[in-house]
Amino acid sequence: MGRFFNLDSPFVAFMNRVADLMLLNVIYLLCCIPVITIGPATTALYYITLKMARNEESYIIKGFFKSFKLNFRQGLIMWLIDLAFAGIMVLDFKVLNGSIPGIENPGTQMFSVMRVLIMVLAILALFTVSFTFPVLAKFDNTIKNTYRNSFFMSCRHFPTTLVMILTWSVTLLTGYLFPQLLIVHILILFSLAAFVPSFMLVKVFDRYIPAEADGEEEEGADNEENRDNAVENAADNGVDNAVENTGGSLSEGK
Repeated sequence: MGRFFNLDSPFVAFMNRVADLMLLNVIYLLCCIPVITIGPATTALYYITLKMARNEESYIIKGFFKSFKLNFRQGLIMWLIDLAFAGIMVLDFKVLNGSIPGIENPGTQMFSVMRVLIMVLAILALFTVSFTFPVLAKFDNTIKNTYRNSFFMSCRHFPTTLVMILTWSVTLLTGYLFPQLLIVHILILFSLAAFVPSFMLVKVFDRYIPAEADGEEEEGADNEENRDNAVENAADNGVDNAVENTGGSLSEGK
């Protein structure tokens, strides 16, 4: 029985991880309350879960808010872009389906083709958005290149994309269909939705990080500057200008 509760036992390690995820979940939800901050909050969420997947995290609260602050501007802009794009897609679907009063759907072949095109565009956008905040959490880049790299990564690493879409879909749908499970959402479900695919994301991102960057990280080379080393083989893999960020003001690195 003593071994079971030993600080180094698998059980204690598991319970510590659950406690960390619960703390992370509560912080994430609190930072999402203003709604417009969901982008920076989700970026910080992935920053911590990616660290967890590597067993590198130390202080959950400190790491979360440093990432939240570092990526606030880009995360906010990208979230607003995502909302605007989603609104346009919904409006287009309503127009093409004749769901808006005063606008009739002529039912022509052109409208059918447009409906299919918009559906394809919406799916590709969903693929891209599933990667944007994890990519922002890991790499330092412009908003344009973050979207571009996210699109290529989501297509190239489809299994990871599918897992992320499924985990977040289950999380959001259970909250909508089963409101009695609200306490589970408040305690752990959102952080768990980011934590599960983070193990796959770590392997994906490692393919776009130059070997010399890994060597510096192993030596503990955390600093106050953003590393500007372009990933040499990123273009060959379909991803351009992916640049790793050692964290700027993040003491643990990015």
